[in-house]
Parts: sequence; structure tokens; C-alpha cells
Amino acid sequence: MTRIGMVGGTFDPFHNGHRRLVEAVLESGLVDRVILMVAGQQPHKTKVKVSAAGYRYEMALRGVSDLGQVEVSDLEIRRPGRSYTIDTLSLLRGQLAPDDEIILVYGSDVLFDLPTWHLPEKILAKADLLIAHRGGISQLEAKAQAERLRRNFSARIDFLHAPMLELSATEVRADAVRGDLDTGKIPERVAALITRHDLYGYDEELARVEPAVWQRLADYECQVRPLLNHKRLLHSLNVMRYAMHLANKHDVSVEKAGIAGLMHDCAKCLEAHTVLHYARLAGDPELLEPALAHGPAGAWLARHQFGIEDPEILRAIHYHTTGSGEMSDLDLLIYVADKVEPARTYNNLEAIREAAETDLVQAMRLCLIEVEAFLERENKPSHPYAQAALEKLGIIDHHPAQLQRKQPGASWNNKGESN
Repeated sequence: MTRIGMVGGTFDPFHNGHRRLVEAVLESGLVDRVILMVAGQQPHKTKVKVSAAGYRYEMALRGVSDLGQVEVSDLEIRRPGRSYTIDTLSLLRGQLAPDDEIILVYGSDVLFDLPTWHLPEKILAKADLLIAHRGGISQLEAKAQAERLRRNFSARIDFLHAPMLELSATEVRADAVRGDLDTGKIPERVAALITRHDLYGYDEELARVEPAVWQRLADYECQVRPLLNHKRLLHSLNVMRYAMHLANKHDVSVEKAGIAGLMHDCAKCLEAHTVLHYARLAGDPELLEPALAHGPAGAWLARHQFGIEDPEILRAIHYHTTGSGEMSDLDLLIYVADKVEPARTYNNLEAIREAAETDLVQAMRLCLIEVEAFLERENKPSHPYAQAALEKLGIIDHHPAQLQRKQPGASWNNKGESN
């Protein structure tokens, strides 16, 4: 028999209070191992914006990477819709040996909330509780409430006798927005992840996005997650957030930018023959090269597997690898966001990012010049669609060492029409 402690949480971000709780549970001798359960879409937090599940999972993973007997689970975040504890318990039970015990680890505030949860009597029949004392609730109050749960639900409850580190995720997020990541509050590897991907860089701005939009994006993330490896999912989430930021700056639909950014690489990690098959179905023979085919393949997949019908979103996905001679503002910002999202480390990124804040066409121009320079160094030809974009931008010589601009330079409006 193995005693498994399940520590659930939003982990937005994962901080040293979470880590200390996991350590205390392991040190208590009351469990043999810990499952860190990254929360899915919680029914009682439908109007509260939380970071994308992929970010929260990676933070939890890195926050306990050096602790033995700890597993980070994506059981909840890979399921669509709302996550109820009773459903998670049932699914987890199906993965364990028949005689394994599940012990739910919570702060003492949960003792008062649990009776209002979905099917509390079934939760308490399936699992024991291990309660850590939390500030704001006295030990006397917690023990009295535990006794009521024992009496009303036959609950099996034990208390974790260990000092806890009281930290507020809200305060840690605010620190991150200011760029002040105190390693006394957050594990070093988590801080490095937050910094590299600028996880909270646009939080104040994106907080104004409607909850329904975040809900739809969360649903799409859940659907696309199985198709992407961890690195590609993080990149896609970065493009999503940065594209939403640029959309806000340039009066483009933030929702469309978010969906296109999230889904732009949805075909990237598929087998090469599958990518080529979908690209052929998309009907564009100019984009069948292995490095480019995931663009049209992704657009086809977005429509036929994920039900995305918006032609602007599909077009932005289709052409995100090359650009084209006729680009909408959404096309431009997805192309740019893909090239210069926060974790990218190519040359001359800051100049492109600076331009993107005020002039998408200039940012696109700078991107294309860098791409053409790379192709020249690698002795590779420029793609015809990229050449069409260069010509539209007023660049007459496609050799990077001699790139010149016509006067005046061409521009696009948000309908993909030349001005």
C-alpha cells in the first residue's frame, strides 16, 4: 500500500509557500509520495483570470524538480471544462493500485469551504484529509470545524504539524510585474522561467480582456496541448500573449490575435508525413517545404479539428512562416509575434520589438530583412511569398547586403488591402 498526498493548487505562480508545504508533507511521514495537481478550470473561480495552464504546469514542475517522491500532474489541465475534485479523485483512483490511499492536502480554510463543494460526501468517502494550519484561522477554530466534518460526513482528518511559509500569490505576481523576483519568495528555477518568458509582463493590460475570451483561450489550449511538446507549448503561449498585447496597441481584435497566436504552430510537432498531408489538403503548393508546411497544415487543422472558421485567423496561421504580398494587421502581428516573442534570442530583436509598439509594417520590414540575411548566410533562396512581401514593403533588392527601400514604402491596412 502506498499513501499518496495530493497537493492541488493554481500555482500562479508556484512560490516557496507551496514548496514548503510539499516538503512538510514529505517530512511528516504520513505519506509516501506527493502528487502536485495543477488546477484546471475551477468552478468557483470562473471570473478570476489565471495564467495559462501550460505556464502554471511548467512553474510547478521547475519548483519541485529537485525533490524526490514528487510528481507534477496535468490530469486536470488536460481535461476540457470545469474541474471538480470528485472527478479528479475518480480519475486518479483509476491510475493507482487498488490498495493505494489518497490523502488530500489543504490549508485549514478548506475545512470551511468543503461542505459547499460538489458532492462533498463522496470526496470524503474517497480520500482522507491532511490539513496545514493557515493564517487567519486559529487552530481552535480549525479543530472544531474538523470535528463537525467528522460528525457530519465521517471524515478522516489529520493535521500537519509543521511551520508554514505564508505567502500570497497575488503579491508575488505584483512583484513579478515590477521585475522584482525575490528568491526568498519563489524558487530560483521558477524565477528564471518567469523572467525568460515574461510571464506577467502584460498582466495589467490583459486583465481588461473579457473573462469569456480567456475561457475560450483556455479551452483551445486544452485541445491543442496534446499536439505540442513543452517547449512548443510555451512558445505558442508566448506568441498568444504578445500578439494580444500588440492587438491592443493596434486596434486589432484581441481575441482573434490570441487564438491565432496560440494555434499558429498547432501542426508543428506532428509527424512530417502528417504535416505534409494536411498542408496538401490546405491547397497551397507553394508551402509544402518541410520548414514551412506547418503553416497551411496548422490552418487546415485549426479549421477541421478545432472548429475555427474565422478566415482572418486561418489566414494568419497559414502565412505565419513566410508572410505574403497582401497582409492584414492580424497577419502582420502574428508574423512579428512569432519571430520576437519574449523568449526569442535572435539578433536585433529589440529594434523589432520597439518598432512593433507603434508601426507593425516597420516591424515586419525589419523581420524580413533579418530573415533574408539569415537565408543569405545559409545560401538558401528566399520564398516567393516573402519576396512578394518585400516588394510590397518597397524593398527592391532582395540581397540583404544591398537592401534598399523605395519611396514611399507600401503599407497594409487591417483588411489586407494595399494603401
